[in-house]
Amino acid sequence: MKTKSQKLSLITVSILAGLSAFNANAELDPSAAINASVAAVDLSDLAKKAFYEDSSVNLHSFLYIRDRENKVDGEYKPQIENQTLQLALDYNSGYFKDVIGFDLWASTNLKLGDTVGQSEILLYDYDCNDDGVADDACEKTNTSLNVASVKAKFGDEDAGLAMRAGYTRINIGTIRSSWGLNPHAYRGAEVKASFGKLHFGYAWADQFKNDWSSSFKDLTTKWHQGEDNMSGAEKIDFIHTVGAIYELDKGVIDVGYGEGKDFRKNWQVLVKYDVALSPATTLKTSAFYHGGKYIDGDVSGIENSSAESYVGLNAALKKGGFTASLGYSQTDAPDAKDYNFRLTAWANSDHRNFLQTKSQLDDYTADGTKAIKSGLDYNFASWGIPELSAGVSANYGWNVVTDATAAKADRTYDGSMYSIDYNIRYSFLDGGLKGLNIKFYPAYLRTKDTNYKESRNDMKLMFIYTYGLK
Repeated sequence: MKTKSQKLSLITVSILAGLSAFNANAELDPSAAINASVAAVDLSDLAKKAFYEDSSVNLHSFLYIRDRENKVDGEYKPQIENQTLQLALDYNSGYFKDVIGFDLWASTNLKLGDTVGQSEILLYDYDCNDDGVADDACEKTNTSLNVASVKAKFGDEDAGLAMRAGYTRINIGTIRSSWGLNPHAYRGAEVKASFGKLHFGYAWADQFKNDWSSSFKDLTTKWHQGEDNMSGAEKIDFIHTVGAIYELDKGVIDVGYGEGKDFRKNWQVLVKYDVALSPATTLKTSAFYHGGKYIDGDVSGIENSSAESYVGLNAALKKGGFTASLGYSQTDAPDAKDYNFRLTAWANSDHRNFLQTKSQLDDYTADGTKAIKSGLDYNFASWGIPELSAGVSANYGWNVVTDATAAKADRTYDGSMYSIDYNIRYSFLDGGLKGLNIKFYPAYLRTKDTNYKESRNDMKLMFIYTYGLK
């Protein structure tokens, strides 16, 4: 009689013999080997197409020079002096099996010479001596990964779904990712569904990185994003937003709602529409409404918060090389010194690229402010110099909050401000320097009867070059 152990041994031998026979038959089956080989080649070709042939790789170089003065005790004193050279590489893959891919952006912002103040371009170290006391801040060279995200898409242009996640830009609802010399990004995800000209989207994030940070940091109620040796900050666990965009034949309607957990909620509507007045003349119009309200409690630090609003209108007439524009805005922000478009106190979780009276030195969104802006831009193509453009704009704001530290009913609105912005731009359109752009932006801001902001002078000089490796 066979023992239990012997029976198990016989079963084991039988299974091994069967597996060996199966493997031998598979190796002897030429069609199986061919199919496996073809499958491997197909995957290799698909990967090569997605991650090389359909990808784009760009090298970026940006020389940034800025000199800003702030009026203190009747004298203009240096507030920002900065010289930075940016070197960056961005990679955008195609889609493997027409479904999945990834994007990367890495950069080095190199400090050139001595700097003054915080440029919001270089890495800002609040404790340069590393002694645990934040009283010796300085700017430093910084190398970092700005974007590292996975992306996927399904469907087609009639009905499709697009997603991206990781360290990614977000552009939906009340959030539009900002830029310094490099893209600012979030740790989070974005999903968009498209049905022809109608697009819906949702995004969520819990960390943020800009140029002057070396890493992605938690969202907080302080502009320093919770540095250990700085003043205490309340954490905002996450932000999220939902939005819809409808493409008109000559315009767009964009609506969104967003919330920073326990801190603030915002909502917005944008309408843009272009009218062709003649074959050579186009009138571009836009209207933007943004509302918001702080959420009462310990995170916002506000009780009995009030609804706030920003309204802006703009019209720009383009004919030939000329573009003339006129804008108006008004702001109501009784719970803060100015209107907060963000879902956080910092972290640029906003949609401010639609501000109609924004200037280089101020957004004209101090509480109570009503503002107008007029501008004229000209391209010299008719002079045989299409590479050259220049412009000037002037802003005036009134009803500006007098004392930004006063609260609600105690506020008066006797302040005013005005600014003048110039711009000169030159782009090399061909030849060995094709792709090089030079931009010069002098600007001047003057304020009166308000402690919201001091008068300032500013100058930015930029040399921007992008080279496509493929």
